[in-house]
Amino acid sequence: MLSRNFLSQIAYEHELSPEQQQVFLMRIGDGLSYEEIAAQLNTSADACLKRMGQVYKKFNISGASRGKESKLRFFLTNRLEKVTEESSAHTQSIEEKKQETQPNSVAQNLPVREYTTFVGRDQEITRLMELLDFQHTAHLISVDGIGGVGKTTLVVEVAYRCLQASNNQLLTPNLPTFEAIIFTSAKQNHLTSIGILPRLTKERTLRDICREVARILDLSEITNLPIEEQFQPIREKLSQTRTLLIVDNLETIENQQEVLSFLYDLPPSVKVIITTREQALFVPIRLGCLPREHGLCLIQQEAQEKSINLTAEESQQLFEGVSGIPAAIIYVIGQIAAGYSLEDALSQIKEPDGDVARFCFAGSVIPLRGTPPHYLLMALSLGVKPITRETAASVAFEQADPILTSQGLAKLQQLSLVYHQQGRYSLLELTREYAASELAANRELAQQLQQRWVNWYIRFSEVYGGTNWKEWHLGYSYLEIEWENLRSVLEWCMSQGIYGDARTIWQQIKGYIHVRGYWDERLEWTAWLIETAKQAGDWKFTVEVMCDRAITLIRMRHENQLTEAEILLQEAWNLRQHQSIALQLEIATNMVILSIYQQKWQQAGEWLTEEEKLLTQTSLSELERQQQQVHILYYQGQISFKTGNYQQAQSFFLQALESATTAGWLRATTAIQNWLADIALELGNLKQARQLLEISFPMAERHKDKLSIAYHKATFAKLEKRSGNLPQAKRLAKEAAEGFESLKMVVEAKEMRSLLS
Repeated sequence: MLSRNFLSQIAYEHELSPEQQQVFLMRIGDGLSYEEIAAQLNTSADACLKRMGQVYKKFNISGASRGKESKLRFFLTNRLEKVTEESSAHTQSIEEKKQETQPNSVAQNLPVREYTTFVGRDQEITRLMELLDFQHTAHLISVDGIGGVGKTTLVVEVAYRCLQASNNQLLTPNLPTFEAIIFTSAKQNHLTSIGILPRLTKERTLRDICREVARILDLSEITNLPIEEQFQPIREKLSQTRTLLIVDNLETIENQQEVLSFLYDLPPSVKVIITTREQALFVPIRLGCLPREHGLCLIQQEAQEKSINLTAEESQQLFEGVSGIPAAIIYVIGQIAAGYSLEDALSQIKEPDGDVARFCFAGSVIPLRGTPPHYLLMALSLGVKPITRETAASVAFEQADPILTSQGLAKLQQLSLVYHQQGRYSLLELTREYAASELAANRELAQQLQQRWVNWYIRFSEVYGGTNWKEWHLGYSYLEIEWENLRSVLEWCMSQGIYGDARTIWQQIKGYIHVRGYWDERLEWTAWLIETAKQAGDWKFTVEVMCDRAITLIRMRHENQLTEAEILLQEAWNLRQHQSIALQLEIATNMVILSIYQQKWQQAGEWLTEEEKLLTQTSLSELERQQQQVHILYYQGQISFKTGNYQQAQSFFLQALESATTAGWLRATTAIQNWLADIALELGNLKQARQLLEISFPMAERHKDKLSIAYHKATFAKLEKRSGNLPQAKRLAKEAAEGFESLKMVVEAKEMRSLLS
């Protein structure tokens, strides 16, 4: 049997009309009789035969009817064999000459397709493919229509076909190809029974869109720059990359004119598709409801997948009852699968206050109320990103039950409410928002699930985070996977004024967000935590967060930020009577760092003396004492280095390295080796500098420590410049500058930029 994808491409090449293509695919691809085709398309067998006759003409096939079909099948089989042979030869050539001919994979972030086979929209797909061809002058393309009509579905389908063509041009030689396909969505809210509910994750501003573009194009180092400074590197990268950019739900984007100006200014190597409920002034493709034939085909496909038998008359009744809106078709079938009669399902949609989203979800969700599947659905609605089965069960039930969980999730998948992929469960956004309205209507259940949601992520952060933020943790990779959900939990606690839980989560993740460079979030969250801790009279935690905020401000080195850091640390020092000696040592250490950045060497020395004095007043464990001694030696080494005493600096750092190694403090040993490499450079020992960097740099990269990576690249750039390797030096200096800029470390970035010149 010939594949539908192959036949669809052949139909496109021979310019079959949508009606002709439908019969062509069902006869040649599915092997249906003309009577069966007629029943599905609600027409006559003679009409289908007539359309097939038109197909033969477009393939230039003549003769008797039975002979024409045999000739067509022979032609198609030969064509497929030829394409397969060409693909095989091409693959062999690639293997033989990989370095010369192997194409790069397409950078893309397309969402998963939520259907088995795409139905209909043939004319719209053909038109969209024409507009996406770079020979066409269209730059901005809009797909508009009412909600639920399938705008996003159409665009994603086209994008996937372009992705397939980009990955194998021999199989689909006439489709547009791209090197990057980027999907952004500004879907903000939907109408539910309780009004408009917000969507938690969205690209609704120009900054959000730029951040997603930068992520896909591997420019994440620019995302913390002012938005105006992101435009040029993005444009430069896009000018070198054939890109399809999708901006979904234009009507919910903030400052539309600003976004449109950005899109208009993109280079000609970019094609932009915008979906919107409002008719746009670009090159438009307007979607109405599905034509009857395609709507009936979609009904049959969905019914078959749900093991539902619908007569031709019932299919007609369903199509007319939902006015051909695809989203309504899919969910009405889900209602029937849940046990509703077709008549009952259709009667609800005609009620004055009934809209498609409410109708579709209510019909599936209401019968589940009070059952395990309903609790699981409510739990899944809390996640802004897909969650694991374990998470769903722990949130949905007071005592997780594996059997109830398996049965409940299976039921939700059967009703098309939940999707399972790569071990995680997700909801469509419409489903999530309706489920959120369900949860909000049951205040007691909402409180229980929200608290269990928070408790789950507290336990998760305790397992994979750590209060010792000065050391790397292997669990950080797990935090990275759950970061969006974990972040939303912390921000929800703050928005609800739940100080205790926010405090706990912060203490576990503050090291992770420091290492991974989420410094804007650190500043935003520490401001709230300091104010709230003061109001609660929690002076110990107040001082702790003051130190957390101060060290981030110090690293950025702006004059006003150094001033704020100094005020914070002085206030923290004045409150030291509330603190342990360990926290007083941390304040003193931060004062040393601040003094070094301010080039107040005497003051830095005085604070080091204060640290040594504090060490004599406490009974720290041997490990803690070693770590404090490393701190003192480390910053003595920095002072010596910055004042030009390299031999003395080397002595301090070697002592610090020995102590850090003994203590098993990996993050400290990596930083110290970086400093020793800097010293070796100043002393002219380039070989030693390279040896040190080749040991420490991989450790910084392995743990994704953005600050350490930037410092290592800076040292490597200086080394390559002194070694006469100017191209490598420029590349590393550029990467270091971008790393520092992403952390808003302007002074270090400027130094690297000057090295480039």
